[in-house]
Amino acid sequence: MRILVVDDELVSRKKMGKIMESFGGCVSAESGEEALRAMRIALKKGLPFDLITLDISMPDMDGIEVLTEIRNMEKAQGLSKEKMAKVIMVTAQADRSTILACIKAGCDSYILKPFDRSSLAKKMEEIGLETLEPVQEGQSIRKMVMETINQFNQGNIKLPVLLQISKEIEGVLADPDSGIKEVANILEKDGVLTIKVIAAANSALYALRGDKIKDLRSAINRIGIKETQNIVSTIINKSLYQTGNRQFKELLELLWLHSLACAISCREIAVRLREPQTDQFFMLGMVHDIGCLLLLRSLGDMTSDTIEFNREEILETLQDVHTSFGAAIIKDLELRTDFAESLLAYKWTSFKKEIPQEALILNLAEKIATHIDFGFFEKEADLSDLESAKLLGLSEKTLTEVGEVVSKEMKDLEGVFE
Repeated sequence: MRILVVDDELVSRKKMGKIMESFGGCVSAESGEEALRAMRIALKKGLPFDLITLDISMPDMDGIEVLTEIRNMEKAQGLSKEKMAKVIMVTAQADRSTILACIKAGCDSYILKPFDRSSLAKKMEEIGLETLEPVQEGQSIRKMVMETINQFNQGNIKLPVLLQISKEIEGVLADPDSGIKEVANILEKDGVLTIKVIAAANSALYALRGDKIKDLRSAINRIGIKETQNIVSTIINKSLYQTGNRQFKELLELLWLHSLACAISCREIAVRLREPQTDQFFMLGMVHDIGCLLLLRSLGDMTSDTIEFNREEILETLQDVHTSFGAAIIKDLELRTDFAESLLAYKWTSFKKEIPQEALILNLAEKIATHIDFGFFEKEADLSDLESAKLLGLSEKTLTEVGEVVSKEMKDLEGVFE
């Protein structure tokens, strides 16, 4: 069997390729254009592909556009329907209109991320392809992740990232007649928040004069109202990174540091781009891994602390779905629409011209966080020759400077949110 794997995301492409190599000869393409070139060569040689797995969401040409071109090539070659390649579309969200568009364009089936060999084998058998051996799927990380996503889609899981107190502060900031007194009145409703805001004001990051602050209003005055909102949102978010399961607790702690580093990076990039609402970019960085957060919490709740899972398998499965799942959560929480759009696009390595600026900033923020040793899915990142930086007009030197600021702030904030 000759197989073509098309996916712009390196991790997903490698995973699919590794699985498909067990079924036949496999060729991989990282873009729609590369897939079409591979298709032309195969048809010219008289060695057409038997199966194509095609990611729906890609930056240059989406999966539906690529599928349409592939079917046109096959028809021009005079291939009968029986001789045409079987095409399985790969998607992270089973959006009905998208699936219908794929079927109309000529796909044979679709599969949801996260996938594994068992789920792919079943799809292949359904469309008439031989898989050589039966594959049974037992309890797995993939199944638990899919169960969590299904529960969320059915409305059975809610994640209150922005609690009422945070929304009240947003309301105060929107009122030009409000100030420190009004923000303090809101925070004083919660003793823990009050203590932690005062602790933040006395941290190395803000205590420039060395005098110790003991009351909330002085703390807000030192930090600033907008920065106080960032701190409150961070404290609220930190409270969600909890589970009783040891293995998943460790991953949540790493994710928390990654999210905080990304939030600071987003804010610092926004400052250099002279964006007026830097607090909104901080929030974007803080919530960009919300899909991963919810899935890790759910996995921790669903499994025994005595069962040891393969960490690579956990991260690989989460990486398949966390951006689209996070976008769905953002929409459910009724946060800014551009936040959800940014989560769907920031992982790309090349970008369409109409991509939201927030996605480019988030892409860079994650690269910077990883570069200074606060990565989550990746442990290393090269800051040179990044397309997102070029589109924003930022040099490698600027990115390095941002990384230095973030490193210092992460050190200064150490222990503040515990």
